[in-house]
Amino acid sequence: MTREPIATTLFALCAGVIALYITFPILWLILASFKPASELARLPATILPDEFTLGAYRDLLTAGTQSSQLLDWRRLIANSFFISVTSTVIVVVLASIAGYAFARIPFPGRDLILGGLLVSRMFQGAVLLLPTYRLMVFLGLHDSPWALILIYSAFGLPFATWIITAGLREIPMELEEAAMVDGASRLQTMIRVILPLAVPSLVTAALWHFVGSWAEFAFASILLESPEKKTVTLGLVNFVDYFTLEFNRVGAAAGLVALPILVIFFFGQRYFTRGLLQGAVKG
Repeated sequence: MTREPIATTLFALCAGVIALYITFPILWLILASFKPASELARLPATILPDEFTLGAYRDLLTAGTQSSQLLDWRRLIANSFFISVTSTVIVVVLASIAGYAFARIPFPGRDLILGGLLVSRMFQGAVLLLPTYRLMVFLGLHDSPWALILIYSAFGLPFATWIITAGLREIPMELEEAAMVDGASRLQTMIRVILPLAVPSLVTAALWHFVGSWAEFAFASILLESPEKKTVTLGLVNFVDYFTLEFNRVGAAAGLVALPILVIFFFGQRYFTRGLLQGAVKG
C-alpha cells in the first residue's frame, strides 16, 4: 500500500526536475528581456532583474522609425500573420472538402489514399528545399509571401485532412440522411449540418497549421530576401549577426515570436486534446 504513494512522489519529482531543466533557459531568456543591457553585463549574474524595463521591446517595435540596424518588427509580425492566417484558411477549406469526401463518399482506394496522405508527412522538409526553391523560381514567386503560403498549404493539407476526416466519421450518418430527406442537397448538408458539428476538428486542424506556419524557418530563409518581406523567425536569426551579446533584445524578440503560440495553446488546449484523441481512438 505504501509503494504507490512513494512511486507517485518519485515520478512527480522527476517530472519537476525535467520540466525545470527544459524551461530554465527559456525562463532566463524571457527575464533577460526585461533587464537593461548594463545589468546583463554585470557579474555575478542574477536571474530576476533588479530593474524591470520594457526598453528592449520598445526598441524592437519602434525599430522601423528609429533604427536603421534593427529590422522593422511590426512589419515582420504583420508578414507572419498574413502568411500564417492565409495558409490556414486555405488548408481548412480544402481539408474540409477532402475530409468530407473521405468520411462520407465511398470510392475505390479511399483508405489507401488517406493513408498515403499520412505517409507523405514522413518526408522531411529539408529534403524538399532545393526542388521547392527551383519550382518557386520557375513560377516567379521567389521573394514573395505567396510562395510560402502555397508551400505551407501544400505541406499542411495532409495532416489537416486526416484530423477533419476522423472528426467527420464520428458524426452519425442519420443526421445527414435526415437533412437529405427534408430536401437538402449534399453541399447544403455538408455546410449547414455536418461542418458545424465538426468545429472541434476544424479548430484543431487550424491551430496546428497556424502554429507550424508561424514558427517555420527553413523555407522562409531560402525564399525571402527583402527585409520588408521577412517573417519573425528570420528576424530572430538576424540577431546572431547584429547583436550577439545583447540578450535583452534577443529575449524580447523571442518573447514576441512565442507570444501568439502561447496564447493559442492556452485558449485552444481543449481543441487540441479533443481533436487528436478523436482521431487516435476511432480514426
